[in-house]
Amino acid sequence: MRQFPVVLIPPEVQRIAQSKPQAPEFNIEVPSVPSYRQPKPIHVQEALILTISLIVLVSLVTLAAKELGIILLIVGTVAIVFRVRYQFQSYKRRYKKHQDIFERYLSKLEEYSHREIQYQRELAVIHSPENIREFRHQQFKTFFEKLPLNDNGIPLNESSNPFANIRLTQEQTIEGVIYYFGITLQQHLVGTLYQGMKLYIPSIDYNWSPALTYIDPELNCHVAIEMSSPLDNAAILMRNDLAERFLVDSGWVIIKFSEEQILQNSTECCKEFAKVINRLSIDETILPKFADVPDLVPIKR
Repeated sequence: MRQFPVVLIPPEVQRIAQSKPQAPEFNIEVPSVPSYRQPKPIHVQEALILTISLIVLVSLVTLAAKELGIILLIVGTVAIVFRVRYQFQSYKRRYKKHQDIFERYLSKLEEYSHREIQYQRELAVIHSPENIREFRHQQFKTFFEKLPLNDNGIPLNESSNPFANIRLTQEQTIEGVIYYFGITLQQHLVGTLYQGMKLYIPSIDYNWSPALTYIDPELNCHVAIEMSSPLDNAAILMRNDLAERFLVDSGWVIIKFSEEQILQNSTECCKEFAKVINRLSIDETILPKFADVPDLVPIKR
């Protein structure tokens, strides 16, 4: 069982449709916040810890040698006093050093912000929709130039209307529906839809002909629009699968609808075609024309 529509896209076309121009490098690191704390005239907590540590140490030493404990108390007290006095006297110098470090940090942060803003502006220009479209189209032109020019398809608007016949076979009726589907779609396209284009498939030695073939004039993109009939037997399905695989490997995009979808929802099928062309960035002007058309409901068969 298959779900329709089926969309087959060459991997390279999918890659190009997602590609963007290379972004400029931005190797500047965010300045790190200084770990140096704002100084205080006197570190009270440090003085308390030193005092408590001295008392404990003197108590332990006094148990063993009282005189040594007294000497340690005097020396320790003098050291703590000098330490506190040094902190008080060096406060202005330490505060100025802290301010200098912080100002340098702010200066680096401001410079980083300016560089980042400049980078984002450059990136916005490089990755603008216009530049991305041009970048992808240049790659598409290179990729699709290998596809041969059409030499056997008949432009749809030059084809005869199958419904002009008085008596129609079932096959002619289906051809007529495809014809009107193509005429409806052609009104919104820049490129041309062709009927009767024959494509030789060497792997099965068969001339395969899609229902319609769209060729974009600028990119030379080839899109085969095919219709699957419920009357197709296993041999026909296998033959078509091999033909489609060959075409995709050759650079073709294939959109395959079921017969019921084209017969009953031809306008929705047109929108589905436009969605694929838009998604691949081949032509983004088609889809907005189908804004009021509902999406095609997938069916399984």
